[in-house]
Amino acid sequence: MQPTWLLALAWVSLAVGFVSCAIIVIDTYLRGHRQPVRIMEIVWLVTVLYIGPAAVRLYWNWGRPEAFSRRRREGRREDEPRRPRRGILVTQVSRCGAHCALGFIVAEVALYLMRSDPAHESLWVDYAGDYLAAVTIAVLFRYVGAPGGSGTKIWHALSTVVKVELLTITAFELALFGWLTLAHRVVFSEPPLRPDSPVFWFAGQVGLIAGYLAAWPAASWQLRRGLRIERRAVEG
Repeated sequence: MQPTWLLALAWVSLAVGFVSCAIIVIDTYLRGHRQPVRIMEIVWLVTVLYIGPAAVRLYWNWGRPEAFSRRRREGRREDEPRRPRRGILVTQVSRCGAHCALGFIVAEVALYLMRSDPAHESLWVDYAGDYLAAVTIAVLFRYVGAPGGSGTKIWHALSTVVKVELLTITAFELALFGWLTLAHRVVFSEPPLRPDSPVFWFAGQVGLIAGYLAAWPAASWQLRRGLRIERRAVEG
């Protein structure tokens, strides 16, 4: 059994994530700050689940539909060119993180339920499932927002994910898998981490935060090369 202090820390961390998510739910659906791109409502709800209050601050500064217009009114002229770029990066990395977080949750739960022997660890199978689930969710998100008929939407979604999101997803997942390997083998090795323990999901939160930080340089490089395409969506 995990130490009492670690279980308490895990539950507190998970609770903070859910409370942060509730704040975004209230602001979005009760106070009426709906996103112009509806998928972004899911993105922010998922982001605050693993980052917590820091993600609430990111949402307040860059994710709310009126965030850019407010900053243009209040900010100094010399700051204006820089701020939209930062907002685009926050939004893009958060979107990438939502794909990876949802992929992590879906794949880990599904693989755990399908295993005949939960004690048998196959981290590479888990990682392959996490990655494939993240890419699949990215394609689904793009498909929902794509124009045209079903065939055109599928092609648009696939090509956009490959061109725009695959690099950031890969950087995010590599950092996540690196931390999870360390957590499984060293930090939380005894007893083994399982999805039926809050410590597993606490470790997942830490790994997702590491992935968020790792995806930032990749997204920044893509933006400098003109490969990020979400500016209008971010500005609302």
